[in-house]
Amino acid sequence: MKEDLSDDQMANQAVKTAVGRGLFRRGLYDRFDVTRHVGGLSSFRAWLEEFAVLARLPPHAWLVDRVAAALRRGSGKVKVVVRGPLEMRVLRKRG
Repeated sequence: MKEDLSDDQMANQAVKTAVGRGLFRRGLYDRFDVTRHVGGLSSFRAWLEEFAVLARLPPHAWLVDRVAAALRRGSGKVKVVVRGPLEMRVLRKRG
């Protein structure tokens, strides 16, 4: 099952439009660690593809292959979990 990221993409576009129209200005940001359960291999692949596009990174097929191999070796109910820093920007309303 491929993860539906259309809501995330629409939200990103809405924020970009609001900032571009001068309704908000970018403020400070906070950075903290996040652990996200992405489900199975297809959801991981969708998450990784979107991340690579947004960050302008090359494809990471090698990482998908590595996760697939780990899932094949797993026993019982296996989940894919990603962990890393998240940078969250704060928007301030103008006016």
